Amino acid sequence: VFGASNDIFGHWAEFTITKWQNEGRIGGYEDGTFKPDRAITRAEFVRLLNSAAPTAFTSSASINFSDVSESDWFYADVAKAVGGRVASGFEDGTFRPGETVTRMQAAVFICNAKGLTPNEAAANNFTDAASIPSWAKGAVGAVVSKGFMSGYPDGSFGGSKGMTRAEAVSTLDRVLGNGISSNANAPKGEVDTSNRDKEENNNNKEEEKNTGNMVWTSGGGGGHKTSSGGSTN
Repeated sequence: VFGASNDIFGHWAEFTITKWQNEGRIGGYEDGTFKPDRAITRAEFVRLLNSAAPTAFTSSASINFSDVSESDWFYADVAKAVGGRVASGFEDGTFRPGETVTRMQAAVFICNAKGLTPNEAAANNFTDAASIPSWAKGAVGAVVSKGFMSGYPDGSFGGSKGMTRAEAVSTLDRVLGNGISSNANAPKGEVDTSNRDKEENNNNKEEEKNTGNMVWTSGGGGGHKTSSGGSTN
C-alpha cells in the first residue's frame, strides 16, 4: 500500500489519486510528490490505461519506433498498446513517448482500449467540433457518450490541450467505473487548463531536476523525456 503523496492534500483529485495509490495502480515521485497538475506523457498515459483496461493489453507486437528501445521502462507498455490496437505511432516512425498526451489522443486510446463504437455525432455537439480532426472525432464522441470524458464549461472539448496527471487518473477512474467516478468532489466538467498549458513547457524542465523519476508500482521510473510535438491516432 502506498502512502499519500505530500502535494495532493486539498486537490480536487485527492480522493481518486489516493485510491489509485492505495490500490497499487500508480506511485509518486522519488521526492514524495505526485505533481497532480503536471502534464502526463503518452508513455505514462499508456501505462495507466493498461491498469484501467487490462484486457486490451494482452498481446505484444514487434515495434521499431526510432525513439523506443527495449531498455526503456515503457517498452512493454507501448508494445502491448500497439499489439492491442490501442495506440500507434507517427508517420515519421516515432512514438514520442515523452510528449504530453493530448485530450484527443487520450480519447482515441480509451476508445480503442474499450472497443467503443465511434460516435462523430456526439462530438459535433461541441463548439470546437470543426477543430477536432477526423481521426479523433468518432473517438471523442464515443468516450463522451460513455461518460469517460466531458467538455469545458464554454461548450468546447479542447482536443489539443494536454492532460495533467490528475486529469488522467480521474478520467481513467471513470473508465474503471464504466463512466461513474468514485470521487464525488471531481469537477462536473473539465478543468480549464489554458493558463497552465501556456506555462507548462517552462516549468517542466525545472521540475525534472528537483523531483526525480516517477516511481511506478512495477516496471521502473517514468520521468519526462523530451520530444517534439504532433498528434496521432
